[in-house]
Amino acid sequence: MSSETKNMNLAQKISLTISVLTFVVGFVGLTLSDSVSDLIEKVDIVVIQDSIKLDGLAESDGYINTLNLRNRGNASSTNMILIVDFESKMPDYNISSDEDLGETDISGNRLRVRMDRLSINSSLSIKMFSKFPISYEASYIDDSGNHKLYANKDTAQRSLVDMILLLIVIISLLIIVWICRKASENALIETLQNHQNEIQDRLREVRDEIGNIEVVVKDSPNSVTAETEGNDKGFSQRLSDFMNKI
Repeated sequence: MSSETKNMNLAQKISLTISVLTFVVGFVGLTLSDSVSDLIEKVDIVVIQDSIKLDGLAESDGYINTLNLRNRGNASSTNMILIVDFESKMPDYNISSDEDLGETDISGNRLRVRMDRLSINSSLSIKMFSKFPISYEASYIDDSGNHKLYANKDTAQRSLVDMILLLIVIISLLIIVWICRKASENALIETLQNHQNEIQDRLREVRDEIGNIEVVVKDSPNSVTAETEGNDKGFSQRLSDFMNKI
């Protein structure tokens, strides 16, 4: 990595630094999301809603709905009041809980269920029966304030957060790999260019040496030929003089 960063320009180094930091933050957030949430004391009411149509399943026709609340947090909900607002006539209902139930009162189409507390991992369940479809909205009030209840809201929010963190980790990792690969390619290209320049310089030196050798080779035969021709000419002259004397 250190050799690759040396071949990066300033923009690539800044991008790599940001990507690494983003990757670390996303990875730590994804790893510690549950652990961090456990460190904070809070009430976490998880809602499960179920509806069954009795047609063909029993002798009587109608609908059975179930509203189940469970405290999955690490703190108890104190002085809790569950409020259920029905859109039409209130159905028959049955309330059960593993905690002590307080007073229950009805005002119009509104049902209120009071409890001193809903402890950690405790649940409150309301089973409702009506010949017509049951439609309602639920909320609760405790010492921490007013809260609207939505089915599987906490699970959906946690899944969304985890998905976002996972995307951040994947995208950051891909950017880091791309930057490092780009830097490696640049380093490889630069190395090849340096080797090519060295080879060209060495070829020029070899060509120069070959040129010098050719000059020496060409000069040597000329001198030998001239000397041979001179000797031949002297021998011929001496032979001619000897013949004239005769």
